[in-house]
Amino acid sequence: MSASLRPGSGPETCESPVFILTASRSGSTLLRFILDSHPDLACPPETSIASVCAGLARTWDILDSAGSGSGRPVHELAPLPPHAAVAVREAIDRVYGHYLERRGKRRWCDKSLDSFQFADLITQVYPEAKFICLYRHCMDVIASGVEVCPWGLHRFGFDPFVAQYPGNSVAAIGSYWLSVCQAVLAFEEKNPDLCHRVRYEDLVTAPEETAAAIFSFLGADQVPGIAEECFRTPHEGEGPGDEKIWFTTGVTPGSMGRGVSVPVGALMPPIRQPINDALEKLGYRPVGDDWNGAPDRIDPRAGHEAPVGAQGHEELEAAVAAIRDRMAACSDVELHEVGRRWPAVVGSTVALVVQSPYGYHQELRLRFATVVPAVNGDCQVHMAQVEGNAAPVAKIIADPGTWLSLLNGGANFVSELTAGRLRCVNKRDGHRIRSDEVHAVATLLGMARIPMARNPRAEREPASTT
Repeated sequence: MSASLRPGSGPETCESPVFILTASRSGSTLLRFILDSHPDLACPPETSIASVCAGLARTWDILDSAGSGSGRPVHELAPLPPHAAVAVREAIDRVYGHYLERRGKRRWCDKSLDSFQFADLITQVYPEAKFICLYRHCMDVIASGVEVCPWGLHRFGFDPFVAQYPGNSVAAIGSYWLSVCQAVLAFEEKNPDLCHRVRYEDLVTAPEETAAAIFSFLGADQVPGIAEECFRTPHEGEGPGDEKIWFTTGVTPGSMGRGVSVPVGALMPPIRQPINDALEKLGYRPVGDDWNGAPDRIDPRAGHEAPVGAQGHEELEAAVAAIRDRMAACSDVELHEVGRRWPAVVGSTVALVVQSPYGYHQELRLRFATVVPAVNGDCQVHMAQVEGNAAPVAKIIADPGTWLSLLNGGANFVSELTAGRLRCVNKRDGHRIRSDEVHAVATLLGMARIPMARNPRAEREPASTT
């Protein structure tokens, strides 16, 4: 580590700081905690120090070229001459030198979300700087962004993209992710010796191995057990960062693959294709039309299967049993009413999927089968669990807790759909939340009681079996 330090008039200053280049909602705060727990590294909350460098460099450039008649627009920052780079670095060193002295550390790190915008400038100010390029699958970033901004997208760099896609949070965050990802990839490809790539998914599934590779790249000593120690080490809490981590007890992959609930239809083709191009470069699964049909939380990395854990079987079995019991309790009158109210479901199969956050699921396939029509033209139906490969026209997917809450009246079907805790994938009627299959299943499970008025003409038409 001595090569990274140089003596100054005040505290020792670091010549090789570490910058995390990443989009928001990608695990930078977790990575910050790991780096900050190293005995030689200090990683404070976000300081936007790279934008400070840019401001100082722009001021120097304006003053240096004043009256030169160059005619260059003031927003176009020229490469810094060596003496200007030294001046900017000395200003930053003075601030961070005192910080390192107070922390008793030798090297500072930065995780500010705007650093990627000024990465080229940083290499001029700190030629020996190191860059950790941190990525996360686009759909998981979208899911996390919507979760932390339930009342409207703001902060985290989203604001300019919201104006481009008003009313579409998926496209706004997706476009933000693409913009950041393309910039970081371009810098990484141009400066391979200065950069080390880390995927969030690798960080949370193999934290010790991922941290060891980072420290090796930085030339820092290895610290076995740092993935656990980082939750016992004090860190500064005043400043921007992910607030959830302060209420976390360990590194887990629990947030990985949540993007499967993000409605893929909201990610329009003009931005979906370049997103998929970037995902392919990073070794991620592409986002296809069938993205929302996965019964489990998927591993977003290409070629990886979702890890299967040892927990959650009891809750899953309880939810499956509760659904079976509720279906078995349906009377012939209720089944007949379903066929009369929603004739399109007669003859169709619906899959009810109970998914576990631990990498497995159970699926109940139910068929609304036609029996002998009554004299008035109504179809009586019966319902049976289907075994084998009968293709469902619709899938309704939720975790055990959501299913149990719906069954006991503690949650509303549409509210769970809107929140992404419940997913409905319908081949026949995918553009609406409330398809006939959804109404039929919700009614039979006791989640709906209000009768739906139908067109009298439709009431007299024979039930469709397609």
